[in-house]
Amino acid sequence: MKKKHVIFHFLYYILTIVVYMAFFYAASLILDLTGEADNLGAVIAVTYGVLFVMTPVLVAVLMRFSLFRWYVDPIAAAEIPLFLYVGMIFNQMKRSDGLRSAFRMVNNDLGDDGGMGWLFLVGLFVFGLVMSLSFSRKNGQSISYRLLSKITKTSREDSAQG
Repeated sequence: MKKKHVIFHFLYYILTIVVYMAFFYAASLILDLTGEADNLGAVIAVTYGVLFVMTPVLVAVLMRFSLFRWYVDPIAAAEIPLFLYVGMIFNQMKRSDGLRSAFRMVNNDLGDDGGMGWLFLVGLFVFGLVMSLSFSRKNGQSISYRLLSKITKTSREDSAQG
């Protein structure tokens, strides 16, 4: 039983990143399908909407399903800001001399305008922590644990019948 819980923990963290990547891809695909990918104003509007509106909404939803038995889940809260940071570095590597140069350029860009980029990433992390707050999860009674108990219950019933 414990082994299944560990597997579900890892699946949750992997699924969080996969859902976020699919979300980004879907937004890009919708922009392409509507033919607005060549319209700079539409691209900027969608980028801001995805980053500043839909990302916090998605973070709020995804954090509710954490399985970490603390009151908050710092691992899940750090996933999306870290994904954005690493994504910026890999994106910058295409236009720079290598990893070190890309790392410096991204850090410099995040520090512009009084560190607004860093504030956004830290704010997204703190928001994720707040959204992951769950007193029932600490006791194993959150929505995720109830779903998990139904899944394990049905798998035990299926194996008992077979």
